[in-house]
Amino acid sequence: MKIKSIYINGLHNASNVTYAFGDVVYIFGNNGVGKSTILQAIQFALLGYIPGTAKNSKDAILRHSPHEDIAVRLDLEGVSISRRLSRTVNQTTVDPVGYDISTITKELELPIFNFNEFVGQTANKLKEYFIKNILPTVDGNLNWEKILTESIIDCNFQDRDEVVKYGMSLVSDIEGEVLDQVITANTRFKEEQSFNKAEIQRLQNTIDSLIYYDDYIGVSDPVALNAEILSLNALRDQLIKYDTAIATVQAHRTQIAELNTKLDILGGKEVYDNITKLLPQLYSRREQLNKEIQSKSNDISALRATMNSMETIISSKGTCTYTNEPCKSIIAKIDVLRNDLVTKKAQVVEAEAELENLRIDGATCSDTIRDCESTINQFNSIWERLTALEGSLGGLAPKPDTDKTLPQIEAEIEMLNNSMMKLQANIKYNETIESITKLKFEAELHGEALSKWVKKTDTNGLQTTLMLAPFEELANTMTGYLHQMYRNTDLKAHFNITSKANSFSFGLVRDGIYIPYDMLSSGEKCLYTLALMICIVNNNKSPLKVLLCDDMFDHLDSTTIENTFATLKNISDIQFIFAGVKDCENARDIMITPQ
Repeated sequence: MKIKSIYINGLHNASNVTYAFGDVVYIFGNNGVGKSTILQAIQFALLGYIPGTAKNSKDAILRHSPHEDIAVRLDLEGVSISRRLSRTVNQTTVDPVGYDISTITKELELPIFNFNEFVGQTANKLKEYFIKNILPTVDGNLNWEKILTESIIDCNFQDRDEVVKYGMSLVSDIEGEVLDQVITANTRFKEEQSFNKAEIQRLQNTIDSLIYYDDYIGVSDPVALNAEILSLNALRDQLIKYDTAIATVQAHRTQIAELNTKLDILGGKEVYDNITKLLPQLYSRREQLNKEIQSKSNDISALRATMNSMETIISSKGTCTYTNEPCKSIIAKIDVLRNDLVTKKAQVVEAEAELENLRIDGATCSDTIRDCESTINQFNSIWERLTALEGSLGGLAPKPDTDKTLPQIEAEIEMLNNSMMKLQANIKYNETIESITKLKFEAELHGEALSKWVKKTDTNGLQTTLMLAPFEELANTMTGYLHQMYRNTDLKAHFNITSKANSFSFGLVRDGIYIPYDMLSSGEKCLYTLALMICIVNNNKSPLKVLLCDDMFDHLDSTTIENTFATLKNISDIQFIFAGVKDCENARDIMITPQ
């Protein structure tokens, strides 16, 4: 896959322009005409950001636009990618729909689009990047048992076979290419190392949490000690029950005394007996008074009826009720009736007075009966309570057979409980410390082995050993490109590889002397970078084989530039897009001038 064209609008000064590309392109022009803009537009279309700026910062990207509105469309073979970015819009469109552009862009920034940042990494990071992302795979088989055994040969393990067996449990299922196996093993060893450190710390924390009481001098049998505690608890409960019963009896006796006092106030048994004898007489008297009151009421009613008849005759003045004529016989009796009426009225007044006296006597008798009944009820209630209280005094459990007081027993129980706590802590310590210490020792052995295995399989260990030949192959391929571009067979690409940490470097061997990359001349850096990038792109798994270079030729002489372009035109699998200010006769047919 190669780039066919790029449309740009709003990036720097580019406005609605489209550029078409061939296999080798040289964007030529003076400074400021927009050469870098074309390269940045390609990067933005592919990655969604511009390498060298903050990846997730819209502000950082929009600084490249005078109107804060950028639109690009990158047409590749079979795929088109469009992006639009402004303050309010962040849109990406891919044609055909559903195409996963990450298959193109994965791992493209370093070193494809940002070589300076790539070479600025630490030596270990550079070596790791070459091994994992650039160098070809290595064929072969790994004898993990031998590798693990040899890695711990200088460790003082009593049972080395068990340690190796533990290591084999971590790698025995790893499959794939040799380098991938080593990288996977290294990752597993590191993860296990992290877990192992946490486990050692956990075991140490458990040991630290255990408590042993050196001052404990009591019995060593927790069953016997517990039996003694239970016995004291039972004695304490009996004593509490006895003391509670005694207190209850004392309270009851106090209540009995108070009730007897109340009986004395009421008059005692003699008064009770007298009232009991008196009540029947009072009941009889009340009944007799009720009869007398009823009889007297009847007498008064009869007198009143007679008086009414007499008053009727008197008021009629002797008129007969049948003839309505005066009757001489009746008239003759009127005076007598008047005298009898006076007598009858006097009898009624006397009878009513007698009736009132009878009612007063009846009320007094009823009050006396109620007082007597109340007194008898009080006597009966007090005697019932006395009987119940006196009955509760019987059946009291005997006092526990001990001279110890309750506080003394409780203090002794607390002392024994404290002893039990110390004894149990010491027993737990003795039971646990041996097994925990054994596990910790085993974890520490594994930790020592893991440290060796991590080092054996890391970038400076087995990975380096396995990749010596691929590094040499890469150096030879680069050397071939350098000879073509430089026309100088005295130069040779070289990778300085050792097992020492942070010792990795790359550069040129000139006249038998190794010169690191950062010590090369500007021109040598340019061609070394180009040769390395050609090899990287060749080995890259992305379907897009493209190399973007800005201002690479500014430090090369014209002859070298001519040789370089001649070399690149013969490499058909990679698309080269360069930008520069130097004119080149050999690149006239591939030049693009920014609009």
